Amino acid sequence: MMLQNVAKPPPLVVPIKEQNVNEQPFGTYPPTRIQQWIRKVFFGTPFGYMSLRRPFIERFKRDCKGPVDSYLFGFKVRFYPKDNQTDAKSAVCGTCYNAKEWRWVAKYLPVGGVFVDIGANMGFFSLFSATRKARLVAIEPQPALFKRLSANLAFNNIEAYLVEAAVGEKEENGTLVQTNLDYGSGRMGQGEGETVSIRPLLDILADAGVKHIDMLKIDIEGYEDRALLPFLDKAHESLLPGYIIMEYSERDCWHSDLMGRLKQAGYSKKARSRGNILLSRK
Repeated sequence: MMLQNVAKPPPLVVPIKEQNVNEQPFGTYPPTRIQQWIRKVFFGTPFGYMSLRRPFIERFKRDCKGPVDSYLFGFKVRFYPKDNQTDAKSAVCGTCYNAKEWRWVAKYLPVGGVFVDIGANMGFFSLFSATRKARLVAIEPQPALFKRLSANLAFNNIEAYLVEAAVGEKEENGTLVQTNLDYGSGRMGQGEGETVSIRPLLDILADAGVKHIDMLKIDIEGYEDRALLPFLDKAHESLLPGYIIMEYSERDCWHSDLMGRLKQAGYSKKARSRGNILLSRK
């Protein structure tokens, strides 16, 4: 339900028509010479971890007249740095971005295992899971990001069960409110935004034919409790993920004691990064 008299946020960067990923083949938007140089310095190098990278990420974005076609984890990716921070940081820093988290996936997701990506964004973790030949379920409610996710997987012939929806307590519609001129930081709530479908995780998994989950990653800007608590309450124990990578920096937005419920379900903290936590039932 929309609130009235809410100040309208600044508009997002409007994607140009040439960004239609279904019409333009990969390679249509090569990096500029400046962007190539920035990637050479920061992409997967020690400099990619340093605060020095920040002004160069902004410089990379300023040089964009549209998307940028390049590579990540050895896969073809169409990056949109101007309106999505995950695109910008991964385009410039590569494996230095979310370094702890993708290493968790590399260590604990078995080859051929089931990986569920809730809040898949442009496909950073979904793409990495493909290096493990994972059976992938990728869920993303933001319409533009869902199209980009779909295209990035299609560029590489990666098979996945894709769902354009938010994950929540029940099947309904909700409002995805954009913040910070960043598609990836949208959160479910009230205010000016886009109407998106909300679906329970159990229903999505049933439709996908998933019987077990080796690893689940969830990053949905403080909505993790409303996505996971109904699942924890209703799922058979055999369906509970072996490992969960969960955004932890937005826990003040939770309405319930999600960590307490996860502990009851047998999860314990295995590792922590600046913004995320790794939980294990093993």
